[in-house]
Amino acid sequence: MLSVIYLSLGFSCKKKETTEPTPKNYFTCKINGVGYKPSEYNGTSNYSIDIDPNYRDGIIAIVTYSYLGNSRNYTVGIGSDSLKGVGRYEINKYGRHRMIITNHINNCEYSSDGQDIVTSFGYFTFDQYDLNNFIFSGEFEATMIKTDGCDTLHITEGKFYYHQ
Repeated sequence: MLSVIYLSLGFSCKKKETTEPTPKNYFTCKINGVGYKPSEYNGTSNYSIDIDPNYRDGIIAIVTYSYLGNSRNYTVGIGSDSLKGVGRYEINKYGRHRMIITNHINNCEYSSDGQDIVTSFGYFTFDQYDLNNFIFSGEFEATMIKTDGCDTLHITEGKFYYHQ
């Protein structure tokens, strides 16, 4: 009788395994108030992350692109040559953390360290930087002002998650 009680207690106390679904990869932001996310496919991934923690002080590059109809709309990139972990990284004209955005419709290219950039400031964060499981997530915002007639660029509400 005692063994039946122990057996039933063992079954009733067993933990239920819960498996949380893995979030889907995403990269979103607003470019001058208009929503942006990678779209379409031109033979290469429209959202990729390349990392080499052993080169220089740890390099990372996040590259995305989108299409509007049959034409490329934007290319958005975030990168650094000195990043190996979670934290907040400032984007400015003379720093090692960069953002590059190309508006293909207006032929305007914004590089946070470009010669034609008057002002460049912003940040990106890495809330997850997991090389073992290749999971990366964070947020970003930036403003870039140019001298060549292109509009001031305001990037807001930027978020990304990537799991290979």
